[in-house]
Amino acid sequence: MCLTYEQKQEYIKKGGNSCPHCKALDIKGGDVEMDGDTLRQKVVCCECKAEWTDVYTLTDIDEFSSL
Repeated sequence: MCLTYEQKQEYIKKGGNSCPHCKALDIKGGDVEMDGDTLRQKVVCCECKAEWTDVYTLTDIDEFSSL
C-alpha cells in the first residue's frame, strides 16, 4: 500500500493519531530509533494491518530545573 502525498499530509496534520490508510484509531508504535538528527518509529494499524514509519525531528526544547 502506497500513501499519496495528500494522505501523508492529512496524517501529519491530524497528529498521527489514526491509521493513514483506514483511519482506525487503534494503532501501535514500536521502539523509537535514532538515526543522526532524525528519530524513526515503526507503526502498525491493529485494524487493517498497514505498517509505516513515523519520522520525527527536533522542533523545540523545554527547559527544566533541577531540585
